[in-house]
Amino acid sequence: MVRCFIGVFLPNSLKPRVLELQNIIKTLDLDCKFVETENLHLTLSFLGKVDELEIQSIKDKLDGISGHFQKFNISIGGVNLVPSKKYVRVIALGIIDPSGMMAKISSEIKHVIGGDVKPPHLTLCRVRKVMKFSELDKLLNVDSYCGEMELSPIQLIESKLSRSGPVYSVLHESRLCN
Repeated sequence: MVRCFIGVFLPNSLKPRVLELQNIIKTLDLDCKFVETENLHLTLSFLGKVDELEIQSIKDKLDGISGHFQKFNISIGGVNLVPSKKYVRVIALGIIDPSGMMAKISSEIKHVIGGDVKPPHLTLCRVRKVMKFSELDKLLNVDSYCGEMELSPIQLIESKLSRSGPVYSVLHESRLCN
């Protein structure tokens, strides 16, 4: 069995701003596990444990989906508290996509491949405990715009869990059309 998800790694050009936002979160009275710099990614669908015999089929389906969409740009920004401010488990950044293409791709992935598909996002950290909920208001008022990126390629990513955190490796890349 292979633990995997479909996503897009964050380009290096946007990582410094994301790290600044993680450092702001570190000053707040929260107990968090931060996503490592090398693991920063946009999540499109979490597939979980998949039989190794299904991997090629997933790759083929992802290629088919990608072949129906042109490359496009999205922006990263807007702090999201997931699932809610009163019961926050994840602090993430939203995807700004006025074209609506990201939602279409995400919907197609859910329909054709499946998995746990939530609105695409960039996880900054997983929250273990909030000591003061007033701290979250500070975070919500921070300028969290990180910049723009081209959405391509979409990746099938293996996630191996270890004591020091997950180790990600790309199993397959599917490019959107030019």
